[in-house]
Amino acid sequence: MDPEDHENRTRFWHPARRFDGKRHVFHGNGPGTGWCAKDTLCGSSIDPAPVSSTEWLLHPTCPDCWEELVHEQIPDSPSEAPPDGGSS
Repeated sequence: MDPEDHENRTRFWHPARRFDGKRHVFHGNGPGTGWCAKDTLCGSSIDPAPVSSTEWLLHPTCPDCWEELVHEQIPDSPSEAPPDGGSS
């Protein structure tokens, strides 16, 4: 598998039925045809195989992916927040 650019902030959620039955956050754009293993925010490398819409509803969210996503979006302290575009 080619190394993926994890600085790219594009993400997609997808259930990983064959791995652990949880919805994970994957790096990059959603998979097309011929899916292969992709890296998740929780550090797993998983093949996001096709799933039904029912499976989307039934699979729980991976708590580690959720925490990583929240940590990316919400800084630990105000000093780590990105500039808001000019207000002081």
